[in-house]
Amino acid sequence: MKLVLIRGRNRMEARKKTLDFWFAHRDQFNCTMQDFLRKCSTDPTGKIIMYKG
Repeated sequence: MKLVLIRGRNRMEARKKTLDFWFAHRDQFNCTMQDFLRKCSTDPTGKIIMYKG
């Protein structure tokens, strides 16, 4: 299982970096963006998004 931590200064930056990560690596994922986002979880502050794939 692969764990990727995406950190941002605030909630919006973390979300933007998550989408940028998916667009940059979408050829490696055999899923849609919606499926990718389902595997993501956010910490209570919203500054860190974890992808468990």
